[in-house]
Amino acid sequence: MLRRKGFTLIELLVVIAIIAILAAILFPVFAQAKLAAKKTAGLSQAKQIGTAAQIYLQDYDDTWFPYRINGSVGNGCTGAACVNPDYQKLIASNGVAFADTMFGSRSRDVVFFKQLLDPYAKNNDIFKSPGKPSAWAGYDPTNADTEPQFRSYGGNNSYGLNNFMFQPVTGNVISSTAVAEVSNTIMMVDASYYNVLPRGVQQLNGSTWNPCTSSYMRYWKSLGNSYLFRWSGGAASEPSDAEALKLIDQRFGGVLNAVRADTSAKAIPSSQVLNDFVQNGPKGTSFWDPYKTGPINTTFCY
Repeated sequence: MLRRKGFTLIELLVVIAIIAILAAILFPVFAQAKLAAKKTAGLSQAKQIGTAAQIYLQDYDDTWFPYRINGSVGNGCTGAACVNPDYQKLIASNGVAFADTMFGSRSRDVVFFKQLLDPYAKNNDIFKSPGKPSAWAGYDPTNADTEPQFRSYGGNNSYGLNNFMFQPVTGNVISSTAVAEVSNTIMMVDASYYNVLPRGVQQLNGSTWNPCTSSYMRYWKSLGNSYLFRWSGGAASEPSDAEALKLIDQRFGGVLNAVRADTSAKAIPSSQVLNDFVQNGPKGTSFWDPYKTGPINTTFCY
């Protein structure tokens, strides 16, 4: 009777080596496929938000929404006096104490653009980018990197409006007809804060708003997965320029999804999103400039 011969040690090592080589080859392929799937899903979600914005325009005489509307009570309100719709929903489902925990004192009496679009989107999940770690919409369940009083501020942490195009409060909204080239103007883009700007900004011709004030000139640090107002260990933790650039590219591997003013969606290289205003702003062709008028001068703010 013949005895069955087993594998020798050399044969086992060869098999293990082959498996390791195959894994080294295939794992990056799987990772790229997964990232591509996330990017496609994110682009689809961006398009759905664009569709919701289009329906909003139809209901509001082709007038764009503000990025924020402040309530009359202000900071520190609690309960029924606060106007944030998601805060009120949380009170109805979980009570005031829980809602006050999920919403910081600066967030409860403010309505953000996400909440203005809720009646048209009817889906919280489309405001959660698949490329954003700990994405939230409506309210922030983890409060991982935000100053406590601003918890849930902005309504979401996946998309930001073009600050050149959108301002707070209803008196500052613009008509869709005021946008010079709707297919060449960014309305919304992948970001970790609800309003955002490119790197290198300047006041536009014909505009009274000057982004070279306060921290606006650093709002580019909220593009992609970067977050200008990051909070860690009880203190502000703004990312360095180098860290911000890495986090911006992290969202979808060097690409950002944007919704244009015609409400269509497009994937754009993150470096182009970041630098387009410096490169094309003086010519009046930047997709950040809704009026295509160019800046008042060529001295950009950083």
